[in-house]
Amino acid sequence: MNRTVVEQIARAGADKLTLARSAPLRYLTRAALAGAFIFVGALLSSLCAAWFYTDALPVAKLLGAITFSAALTLIVLLGGELFTGCNLVMGVSLYEGSVSLPGALKIWVLSYLGNLVGIVLLCLVLVGSGASADLLGAYLAVIVPGKLSLPWYVLLLRGVLCNFLVCIGVFAGFRLHSETGKALVIALAITTFVLTGLEHSIANMAYFALYALYTHTADWAMGWNLLWVTLGNLLGGAVVLGYPLWYAAEEKEK
Repeated sequence: MNRTVVEQIARAGADKLTLARSAPLRYLTRAALAGAFIFVGALLSSLCAAWFYTDALPVAKLLGAITFSAALTLIVLLGGELFTGCNLVMGVSLYEGSVSLPGALKIWVLSYLGNLVGIVLLCLVLVGSGASADLLGAYLAVIVPGKLSLPWYVLLLRGVLCNFLVCIGVFAGFRLHSETGKALVIALAITTFVLTGLEHSIANMAYFALYALYTHTADWAMGWNLLWVTLGNLLGGAVVLGYPLWYAAEEKEK
């Protein structure tokens, strides 16, 4: 970590806030696109895992983990405002003094809402199409109840560690110049978080929305899960990774 990268991240945070203030609908659209990319990764991961879940569980878990990295790869390489990525960017920007706390909170709220809109819209389209409905419905009926049964402190800690890993991939988007290098780091970080069984708030939006639409079942535990996982993701990106990265850089020139 060096001063140049810190300043690059801080400028990105300031630019996000400027856009959100001057053109909030445009910013929300970018966030919705990021949500759509998360939907793509969650869908690909679920399909690959579902095909092998009964007969070859280790293969199912490995394929599901590797393929989910497509989500963050699309966002880093193609663009989009992802809440969990913004946790790192706005955290560093806040420590650097490029944005205020209300400004950082504004970006976190808008990106979160935009991600949700993008995910829900595509979930409705997928379920309406009927494509792979039996396969996805059966798979989600197995994995979602397990997520909903976890205690709050487990959700919080899994959310912290998850976004620590996710934001390593986001940081690679700033630090590395090679697109191949960025994709490789993202794949390693995301595969690790999925294999470990950690919790990502935006991915859970996709799983919960599809589960509710396929099973016609909505549970308050979904909101409870998202509450603690979201808080954990925020701490993992902005504090556990963001603060050390900022602090480790050289001091500003006086």
